[in-house]
Amino acid sequence: MLFLENLNHSFTTIEVIVMVLYGAFILLLTLFGSDLLARYIRADKRTRGDPAYMVFFIISCAMLGYGLYLFPAFLNYFLKSDFEASQMNLAWIPPLQYIIMLSIIVSIGYVCLLILLKGKKILLYSIGLFGILTVIYMFVWMVLCASDPANIKYVIISSPTMIPVILVIFGFSIIDFLGIVFILVVKLSPQREVRRKVLLGILGIIIAGVGGAIEIIVRGKEGYDQNWWYVYGTIIELIGFLIMRYFFLSIPSYDEFSWKSGMKELHVIIAETGISLYYQSFAEIAAAELHGDIRVTASIPEDESRPNTDLVAGGLVGIKGMLSEISGERGKLENIEIGEKSLIFKQGKVVLCLLLADENLGVYHTILEELVEKIEKSHPDLENFNGDTRKLHIQPIVEEVFGIKPKESNNK
Repeated sequence: MLFLENLNHSFTTIEVIVMVLYGAFILLLTLFGSDLLARYIRADKRTRGDPAYMVFFIISCAMLGYGLYLFPAFLNYFLKSDFEASQMNLAWIPPLQYIIMLSIIVSIGYVCLLILLKGKKILLYSIGLFGILTVIYMFVWMVLCASDPANIKYVIISSPTMIPVILVIFGFSIIDFLGIVFILVVKLSPQREVRRKVLLGILGIIIAGVGGAIEIIVRGKEGYDQNWWYVYGTIIELIGFLIMRYFFLSIPSYDEFSWKSGMKELHVIIAETGISLYYQSFAEIAAAELHGDIRVTASIPEDESRPNTDLVAGGLVGIKGMLSEISGERGKLENIEIGEKSLIFKQGKVVLCLLLADENLGVYHTILEELVEKIEKSHPDLENFNGDTRKLHIQPIVEEVFGIKPKESNNK
């Protein structure tokens, strides 16, 4: 009640406009973050660990976090004097803003590094620990400011005590931006249309960043509540996030990013006998790429050409059967690492599909499961297969499920 009685702040026209824009901003960020998060939740559990899903999951959390950040920002920018008139301590608000900002920036950066720094756990954990310690550092300052408002002088941007915070914000911001761009555009190498949408979404991030920078610069000057650039900066930031939301959500599925470019070979065989029903090559693969795993170097040395399709199909089903027997998980083995590649299995009642790919992505398991189901449904007599492949119609099913035409195919 004491605060309400002293809420006699005479807001300028510019402040009123910016407050309305902040309300729209919070709504936009909440919807954007919720939409991205809903896509992640609806996805197959096996695909959630794929790089594209991880990146968009952390972006969704960042959008929701930024919306949360705007609440204390709103209090600090527009209602601070009213709270102070009620003799209420708001000195803890700026440290809280830094805590939310650091949590967002550090989380995005850590996920990017988690994808890019595979095998470099010490470096990854060290960077992550430094970010966490900085968040804890600001939490301590928030407690100190809550207990004594005079401590707010140590939290202003020009204070030496803020140097580690500024370094973390600056460093992780670079990691965030370059990491997202590199992962979504270069590492995942999506198809042309998807890449275009990603780049336009990233353009939205840049526009939003420019608008945010204008707001910060204007707010740091005297009479900012009379400066129309405060409104322009907020509008530019809002437009940037609208562009980002439109293009990121226009991507039909995040599986579109990398699975097509990562496929090498597909084999469709009879599970029990290893008879090859269908073979398809998506890309050239050198024998050296399969070299390195002890299970394959004996039969696929670096300096020899690869065996023919029949030998490969028979050998693969033999390997799968042997490993299934050893592990006691007959019929459940789904992946074998072969040198730099991954061999993914999916078995039905009769058919076994094997996909050789760059990585063991969850989307491959889902697609192979669909492929097995459709092949067996359209070929109900495969249990009595007599070797006559002229009656098989696997090629159209493969093209339908994978959505691309192969480089070469071979119906046995």
